[in-house]
Amino acid sequence: MKHNSDSEMRPNPDAILKEIQRDEGKLGKLKIFLGYSPGVGKTYSMLVEAHTLKERGLDIVVGIVETHKRSETAELLNGLEIISRKSGQYKEIAIDEMDLDAILKRKPAIVLVDELAHTNAPWARHPKRYLDVEELLKNGIDVYTTVNIQHFESQNDIIAKITGVRLSETVPDYILDRADEVQVIDIPLEELFERLHEGKVYIPEQAKQAMTNFFQRGNLVALREITLSIVARKMGSELLNYMKAKAIRTNWPAAPKLMVCIAPTPYATQLVRKAYQLAGIINAEWYVVYISSPTLRELSVQERAFLSEAFNLAEEFGAKTTTLTGLDIVPGLVNFARENNVSQIIIGKPRHSMLRSALKNSPVYQLINRQSDFDIYLAAPTVEEKKPITSRPAKKTPFDIRGYLVTIPILALITVLNIFLQRYVHPISLYAFFLVGTMIIALLFGTGPSIWAAIISLLTYDFFFTAPRMTLLIMHPADIVSALVFFLASIGIGQLLKATRRQYLNLQARTEHLTVLENMSKELLTLPPLEQIIGGFGQQTTDWKDTLSVLRTTILDDIGQTIVRYLAKVTPDNAFVFFKGTGNTLQLWARTKVNDRLTLEEQAVAEWVVLHGEPAGSGTETLANISIFFIPMKSQDKNIGVIGIKGDFDKLLPEQRQLLSAISNLASLSAARWVEV
Repeated sequence: MKHNSDSEMRPNPDAILKEIQRDEGKLGKLKIFLGYSPGVGKTYSMLVEAHTLKERGLDIVVGIVETHKRSETAELLNGLEIISRKSGQYKEIAIDEMDLDAILKRKPAIVLVDELAHTNAPWARHPKRYLDVEELLKNGIDVYTTVNIQHFESQNDIIAKITGVRLSETVPDYILDRADEVQVIDIPLEELFERLHEGKVYIPEQAKQAMTNFFQRGNLVALREITLSIVARKMGSELLNYMKAKAIRTNWPAAPKLMVCIAPTPYATQLVRKAYQLAGIINAEWYVVYISSPTLRELSVQERAFLSEAFNLAEEFGAKTTTLTGLDIVPGLVNFARENNVSQIIIGKPRHSMLRSALKNSPVYQLINRQSDFDIYLAAPTVEEKKPITSRPAKKTPFDIRGYLVTIPILALITVLNIFLQRYVHPISLYAFFLVGTMIIALLFGTGPSIWAAIISLLTYDFFFTAPRMTLLIMHPADIVSALVFFLASIGIGQLLKATRRQYLNLQARTEHLTVLENMSKELLTLPPLEQIIGGFGQQTTDWKDTLSVLRTTILDDIGQTIVRYLAKVTPDNAFVFFKGTGNTLQLWARTKVNDRLTLEEQAVAEWVVLHGEPAGSGTETLANISIFFIPMKSQDKNIGVIGIKGDFDKLLPEQRQLLSAISNLASLSAARWVEV
């Protein structure tokens, strides 16, 4: 993760494109009046602003506004142009909807569209009102609309747990991300309760009991906090995009953001807890970051466990976790902090003196003494951890003598070559050939053999090419300096080659992950889609359903075997693949080992996962007393199957989890239609 100064100052192309699209105005602009509850005054505020805009001379019309018989809201419609609604019949019931075609024909500058999450009548062009809004925006018409926070899809489950009320009418979150302006309509709780008692809050008759339970003080406090938090995140995202587009590299602390840097030690979880506490105090979005440097030795099994435990705890606390790769730790941390507009950085306080940190030029010392716009907190361990730190891998690498043995013939060959060349070149130049030999040894066999090669090269050069020859004596100071420089250069180049090789291996691992997904997607794309199969039947024959059933079995079996094959590239543990069958029962379609069987308890956990759509089993927080963890396979809002892996979920590193999730998503896309046949 190495950045030069030019790249740091270069604007981000994607961010520039977003800013251009925002400024060009080819699409209509969307303004959302967002509330935390019915009755806070979203429609009223929208109509008040409409009158202000009309007084300024803007062409504004009312597409649809629901007054719910509130007199003060109805009065605000006076003086505004209202597009007549379109009427239609559904099950002998007359239904009025917004007349989308009339608005497009009228083509005003701004149109008011109330209740964004509304479900349209079956005869309407779009099933949802937000789709009507999207069509208006595509035609260059600005839209002002209203919606409550509980109608956004990502918040539906969370708010249902808080309030006990689940809304069926939802809006995808990209609508909020696409909005050019969000105005939060917020009133004190006491005022809302007063409006409720006065009958000014519209509650449908069939939902009165549920909504009465909804209007509890604790529920409303939680909804207000969620609303303000989501809008703050949106504003932060827009600020980041603007800064990237303008190549602004300094920190703009518009809202607090916290980053904690962890290392593979038993104190990593303590740092995460301290960061969580501070983030809660200052109400900040926060990140947990680990930088994997190719210049460091490989992690042991125990150190990987320390990292996994810290990342698991961070995700449980709601942090965003990131693993970066870079030769230099501190520049990597600083670049990440700038790119995400972080204002505070927490890093572990060294357990030795700062003088020793300065001498070692430790990351903590570098970060403290670096000019930056961040507040830096040093967090010391509060208690002594009992877990020992294993500095070596669990499996000890056996001593490999091959590198030391191969060094001898390589250097002997170079010595013979130098004896021949010494008549034509200066003796000092002969060092270069020994240096090349040392580099080859370092590249092939690593640090130990490269140091051994440097020592043998130095002694050989001294014996054959330095006066007095055929001795190990060095008489001239210049030869001493040359020998010392050669020795240090050999070791330095050897270490640099080792770091480069490790960086290459890291890059190769990332490439392998991408290759896994690419190859899997190619295999799944070769399977025929359901629509093509059905279309091939033409007129449905009497046995077409039987044929389709056979094809379903064949294709789901292929998908299951593909999943198992590619899961083996993520984890060596045995895997199982289930798809939903008739009556929402789970059917086993593929497994790593033919003889593997699930216990009744494990089968029950798998069924729980497909029912609730959440991970469960070993290493998770749900039903963890089994030896397998299960993750759901989802297609849109439906759970179509389950992947089970014999191992602990909490021992997977973030990159393994991401790859596992990607495999699950790819499989879901291919299997969804066939599962429902």
